[in-house]
Amino acid sequence: MQTNWKKAASLLASVGVAVTGVLVTSGSATAATNGTKTTTTQPYVCQTRVSGGWIPVEYSRDFTVTAPATVAPYKAFKVTFDSTPINAVAAYNKTLTDVKIAYQVPAGATVVGYWLSGGSANLNGSQWVERNGNTLVVRADGMFEGGVAYDLPNLEVVLRAPGSGTLTTTAGGTSFDDPSFYWYRLQPTTNEWDPFQCYADPAKPVVFSTTKVQP
Repeated sequence: MQTNWKKAASLLASVGVAVTGVLVTSGSATAATNGTKTTTTQPYVCQTRVSGGWIPVEYSRDFTVTAPATVAPYKAFKVTFDSTPINAVAAYNKTLTDVKIAYQVPAGATVVGYWLSGGSANLNGSQWVERNGNTLVVRADGMFEGGVAYDLPNLEVVLRAPGSGTLTTTAGGTSFDDPSFYWYRLQPTTNEWDPFQCYADPAKPVVFSTTKVQP
C-alpha cells in the first residue's frame, strides 16, 4: 500500500511525532563460526500504522553472515546468520512482541538442519525457527521494552551443496504479508497495538553470503 507523505505527516502530527523522527534503530553484532564473515546492510520497504492510517518508514538492518567461500560438490557446510540487536525507540515503541526475521538460503542446496545459538540475556519468552521451503524465519514471542537492546539468537543452518553452482543467501520475505522483518508494538501516545512490517527492497538487492561449489 502506498501512503501519501502529506497524509503521513498529518497522522504523525496528530500523535505528536515528527515526520523526520526515527521509529527504530539497530546496533552491531558478530558471528562466531568458521568461514568468510561478511557484514551487509539490508534496506527495507517498511510501514507502520498510527491511529488507523499506514505510514511509510525508512529502515535498514545490518547482518553479519558467515559462510565458506567454497565447498566441494555434495558436501555439507554451515551458514550462520547474525542480526544486529533490536533497539526500538521508546518514544514510539512502549512494548514490542511477535518479532520476526526472515532469511533465504540457496534454492540449489539441501537443508540438512538448523538451530538457534547465543542471544541476549535481555530476551524473555520463547525463540524458535519456522521453515517454509528455503525461507527460515526466526521468531520471538517475548514482551520487549522499547529503548532496551535485545539480541535475538543467531540462526545456524547446515546445507548440502549441489554438484555445481554459486550459492547465495539473502533476506527472506517478499511483501508486507510475507515480511522480511516484523514486530507488533504498543504505541505509547495512542496506547494502541499496531504492526511494524518490512520486506527486502527489491530495488536494492543485497546478497548476504556467496559460496562457490568447486572440486
